[in-house]
Amino acid sequence: MLIKTIIVDDDLKSRELIQTFCDLYSDNKIQILDLCNSVDSAIISIEKNKPDLVFLDIDMPGKNGFELVNHFTKIDFEIVFITGHANQFTKAIEISALNYLMKPINPLNIKSIVERFEDKILLSDSINRIEILKNNLKGDKKSIVFPNNDGFTVAEISEIRYCETSNGDGKCKIMLNNESIIVSKSLSTLFLLLPNHTFLKVSASAVINKNFIKSFDSKKFVLMMKNEYQIKVSEKYYTKTSLMNALEN
Repeated sequence: MLIKTIIVDDDLKSRELIQTFCDLYSDNKIQILDLCNSVDSAIISIEKNKPDLVFLDIDMPGKNGFELVNHFTKIDFEIVFITGHANQFTKAIEISALNYLMKPINPLNIKSIVERFEDKILLSDSINRIEILKNNLKGDKKSIVFPNNDGFTVAEISEIRYCETSNGDGKCKIMLNNESIIVSKSLSTLFLLLPNHTFLKVSASAVINKNFIKSFDSKKFVLMMKNEYQIKVSEKYYTKTSLMNALEN
């Protein structure tokens, strides 16, 4: 099956480079339907051509890539965002489990996208993830999406009580209000996705949500969470004074 694709980027060289990478690294599985230099021209092309996949530059003059996303009530195509620098938008994309490529683009990432598309990993719950992205960008109650073997698990960030490493296997256990889940992310990666005004990394194996702390035992250097679970604070990360300051701010 050919993956019908549209490339949207205001820069001609970028459009042509992505097209070249698709031709060279997709094993002839990508069919380029159109190259668009603006959001308005892309909207017309998408409505006409009904693509499976859109490479969408975020940073364009006039209307940006997210305005294209907001134009469509229903999105039945996969989007791979493109950006020249990490910012608040890329973080919103990451926590929504959507895909983006950083410029300069590594051509091998094109091959990876094709493989994931064929496995239907990209397509699973795509519409729901786009809606989550929209909400995250608007500043509504933010959610984070965790890929798993069956698709995706969605959690409201405000419900995450704490996260811990899981048996040294590169995964994390996340405790929510009513359940715990295991996700295929390292603790360090997960911590970078969470808002740093709410979450603290208190050791190499634990991240906590300040809103769910019940008490702190300064002698044992242990945090008691509201569900009575105890988390040891590493003195490599905090002194008593610096921890108290972090909890108050």
